[in-house]
This record gives sequence, C-alpha cells and structure tokens, in this order.
Amino acid sequence: MYNLDMEKKVAFFTLGCRVNQYESHKLAEEFKAAEWLVVSENEAADVYIVNTCTVTRLADRKSRQYIRRMKRQNPASKLVVMGCYPETNPEEIKALKEVDFMLGTNDKDKVFDLLGVRRAAGCKVLGFDPESRTRALIQIQTGCNRFCSYCVIPYARNNISSKPIPEIVDEAKDLIAAGYKEIVLTGINTALYDGGVEPVIKALNELPGDFRVRFGSLEPTVVDADYVKSLLKYDKLCHHFHLSVQSGSDSIIAAMNRHYTRADYLEIIRVCREFDPLFGITTDIIAGFPGETEKDLRLSTDLIEKVEFLHVHAFPYSKRLFTKAAELDNQITPQVKKERNKQLIAAGELASTSFRRKMIGTTQRVLVEQNIDGLWHGHASNYTDVYFNSDKNDIINTFIEVKITDLYKDGVLGKE
Repeated sequence: MYNLDMEKKVAFFTLGCRVNQYESHKLAEEFKAAEWLVVSENEAADVYIVNTCTVTRLADRKSRQYIRRMKRQNPASKLVVMGCYPETNPEEIKALKEVDFMLGTNDKDKVFDLLGVRRAAGCKVLGFDPESRTRALIQIQTGCNRFCSYCVIPYARNNISSKPIPEIVDEAKDLIAAGYKEIVLTGINTALYDGGVEPVIKALNELPGDFRVRFGSLEPTVVDADYVKSLLKYDKLCHHFHLSVQSGSDSIIAAMNRHYTRADYLEIIRVCREFDPLFGITTDIIAGFPGETEKDLRLSTDLIEKVEFLHVHAFPYSKRLFTKAAELDNQITPQVKKERNKQLIAAGELASTSFRRKMIGTTQRVLVEQNIDGLWHGHASNYTDVYFNSDKNDIINTFIEVKITDLYKDGVLGKE
C-alpha cells in the first residue's frame, strides 16, 4: 500500500463512454469527500487516474498518449490506469513504465486501498454530464453479453447487473431537487436492464417536477418495434433514441452477430416517426467491416438517407483482441476503410440537414444550456441543437418555447 497522507491532489482523465464518465465522477466525488483536491488533468497532481476505453485501436492509442503525458507533468506522481484497456490487455499496460497501478473494470473502487486513502463514510454521489450543467447521468445498468463479432466490450465488461428501481428513483429525486432538468439513463447496454427498461421509465415518469428523461442508447440487438412502442406513452421521455445500426446490409449485420435485419430496424424507425415525425434518431455505423462490398456500402448510405438520422457517428472498423471478426480473412485495407468512412459521414451530413430542415416552422421546447456568441443554446426533446435570441436573462436550465426559423451550424436557429 502506498500511503499518501500528505499528498492531496488527484487528476482524472476519462476516455470513452458515459459509463466511464459516470464512474470517474463518482470516484472524484469520493476523493473530495476524503479531503483531496481534484484538479484538471493539465495541472500538477500527486495522483493521476486514467480511466480507459478500448473500443477501437485509436482509443488504446489515446490512452497510452495520456498516460505518458500525465506522468510527464509530475514524474514523481503515482499513476493509476483503470478500465477496459487493462481489463482486456493487461500486458500492454504492464509494459508502460509510467504506470504504477492497474485496475480492471470491476475493481475501480480498489483505487482507495491501493493509495491508502481513507474513504469518507456515507458519501452520497450525484451523477452529472460533463458537457452540461442542466443534464445529469444515472447509470442504471452495466455489462453486456451480446458478443457482436467486432466488439471487445463483452470481454471487458461481461458482469451484467442492474441498479434496483428504488435506487434509481432515489437518485433521480436527489438530482431533480438539485435543479437538474434532464435525467439521462446510461449503461453499457441499457436495453439489457433486468426486466426491461419500461418499469424504470414508468417510475421516473410518475415523479413530480418539470423535467425530462433521455436514454443514452438502446440496442436493436435487444429491442424491437413493439418494445419501443411500449415506451412512447410516457410523456417525460425525450423524443430521441440512439439506435446503433452498424450497417445497412443484412449480410454484414448477420456477420456482425447482431440479431435484427434492416427491415426490423426500419420498423422501429417507422414506429417512432409515426408517433412523432420529428423523432430524433442518432446512430453508429461501421465502415469497412471484413467482407463489406461496395453494394453493402450503398445499402448503408441508402439506409442513412431513408432514416434521415439527426446524427451519424461513422467510424472505420478496427480489429479487436478476442473478437471473431479479427480472425476473418477478408479484411478491408485501411485506405478503403477511410474512403468508405468519408462516404458515410457525407451521407450522414446530408441526412441530418434534411431532417433538421423539416423542423423549420415548428415550435420546440428547448432546455437552455449556455450562451454562445450572443445566442442562447440548448437541446430540443429530439436532441437537436437549438440556437435562439431572447431578451430574457438568466434562462440557463429553464425550458423555453422556441419557434424554429432556419438551419444553423449543426442545428437550427429560432426565436422565442
């Protein structure tokens, strides 16, 4: 055990998903309760904690870069690497001379024992979103056992568990009392919540107060159109889902070991858009999965056009340790993957423009988050960025009815 009784500064750097963000925030709050000062990762600290992601090789590389960078800031510091990267590839982490301690995904709480930090009794931690003062995260679930053929996450986080509904409700009550207007439910695969997520939404929907509830993501490998339809009756649920399609080609979807078809996915979209024509859909899609042909790529760009996604996160396929896809012979060259990814991004931008144009003339209820260059900025229920003028002051973290007048930047422009 390394005793740091006289050393009181800790800095975090977190890569990857919202679950990682949530877990880092929880640890940081516990350090504060133990009378440590949490400082920026760019400052000198006695302890640096890098909470890693390993979903792509780029994520691994970024983790290594930040490990080296943070240690350079104070070579005498203790550096802890935790999360998915050391869980799946501990030998690579051990080979880094900058690393003092290493913890897997299920052992993050052990950081206090490793550093000899006495944890404060009864420390209550509220979730938050690092990008907003108006939204707060609640992690309702962890773990995934779907084993998509390209994905290493089930190997990094295969311990599936769900937070009991009473705990979620209590956490939401505290967040609402603290003034948060949007509760974001997150998890490694929230759709795998034990018993389904509808009871969670129902319980939160019954809470008093002017707030809304948003899903971090839902997986079409788990949910179908009927499942989604059952959620839409709750009035506090945001009209936005993140549904990772990954490909528009049935043959590629099957090779990815994802258990739906293109038609199944489009049926979910139909249900959402019949409920609300401006229901926001965001997605992830992979360029250059092994065996992908130009026809498969066209099916993906065609799907993007048909759905009119609000946002498409396109990224090149990355070989991951342990995964079935990494063993396939028909790998796509990096140059082709890069070019196909550009095509997916371009298709996504056109689809987003088409979707956002349909919002012109409508009135959207916007949760105001900040002021940028004289314009107020926030998100509509469907997750569109809305920029608008208002004569009012101090409207951050309030809901404002905004008439949409035009496209603007990556969102829409409006007036109160």
